Amino acid sequence: MDEAPLSLVDRRRNLIAVTAAMTATSLIYGLSVPLLSLILQDRGISGTLIGTQAAVQSVAILLISPFLPRYMSKIGPAILMLASILVSLVAFLLLPFFPSMLAWFVLRFTIGAAGAVLWVCGEAWINQIAEDSTRGRVVAIYSMAVSAGFALGPAVLSMTGSDGFAPFIVSGAVMLLSALPLLMVLHNAPCLAGERSGTLPGYFRLAPVAMLLCALFAAADGMLISFLPLYGKDVGLSEGQALYLIVLFGIGGIVGQIQIGWLADRVDRMLLATICTFLIVLTSLVMPFVISIQPWNLLYMLVLGAVLSGVYTIALVIIGQQFKGADLAAASALFGVMWGAGTVLGPQLGGLAYDFFPPHGIPLSLAVLTAMLLPFPMTAWLRRRAGR
Repeated sequence: MDEAPLSLVDRRRNLIAVTAAMTATSLIYGLSVPLLSLILQDRGISGTLIGTQAAVQSVAILLISPFLPRYMSKIGPAILMLASILVSLVAFLLLPFFPSMLAWFVLRFTIGAAGAVLWVCGEAWINQIAEDSTRGRVVAIYSMAVSAGFALGPAVLSMTGSDGFAPFIVSGAVMLLSALPLLMVLHNAPCLAGERSGTLPGYFRLAPVAMLLCALFAAADGMLISFLPLYGKDVGLSEGQALYLIVLFGIGGIVGQIQIGWLADRVDRMLLATICTFLIVLTSLVMPFVISIQPWNLLYMLVLGAVLSGVYTIALVIIGQQFKGADLAAASALFGVMWGAGTVLGPQLGGLAYDFFPPHGIPLSLAVLTAMLLPFPMTAWLRRRAGR
């Protein structure tokens, strides 16, 4: 049975609520990943093990996401997201009190599981309330807000520093604030009801390019957030300067999304995906030559952030275009699995490249990974042009 359509006012309230909550969530992610990487580096932990620690959160996403469609259909994304915020808050605040590596593996797995619920529910929710005629722009606004959170996270960390309890206290306060907008729409949030039409893996066959683009974005994003501060310090930047590279990376994701969303509503989305993927390859190859040169490194990070976030926006638009209701919940769950796979691969690949190809292993691994996925959107675009 289909859900009753939302009024324009309720649609806008839902859009504001989920966007605000996910902005706060991405801020915590943008703050916590480099924070924990810097803490581990100060302890003398290797890059490979730092990458493994970061990947634990992504393994949780892989394991939890397949179970979410059933619960989204039964109780709706809003309640699930509220519960996940509380779990994240408790686990994150326990990190400084249990500094052993084993405890951090457990706590970061818990944080990753809660994050899986937040991301999958948020993406399904935003696509369910978006209308087809403006889906690209609505998803772009959502992506802009998420990118804003990613940008603000390292900026907050640069002010609090990585020592002591201050960054954990600030993060906890932001987590609590992220729950407030969700409370305002509990009575009319969508529940994504109905019966899905296939098994979870089958949705990959229906939208393979979107799923692979999601994995690419997650891998590249996880790699850069985990290792860009370390890479910046290795090439002569201070910790604050290296963190602001991530800030500019996030700002690039913000300012580029309206244009990407506008284009996604007007041009072939596979062509747009091909162009963005090709630009990621080029910018990765340029990174060693500009990363330590100011102010060109700041302009460079704006461009990289714009094209990389554009890949995510296009993928999410494609998912919303193809699926509704319970099918959208299931496709979003698989989207979450691909996100988890990407964020497992990204830090691991980055950690190995960081250790074995110093100092420029990060841009090298990013260029190779993106070049491997470039043929998929390109082939889809060429097949569409040929009418197949």
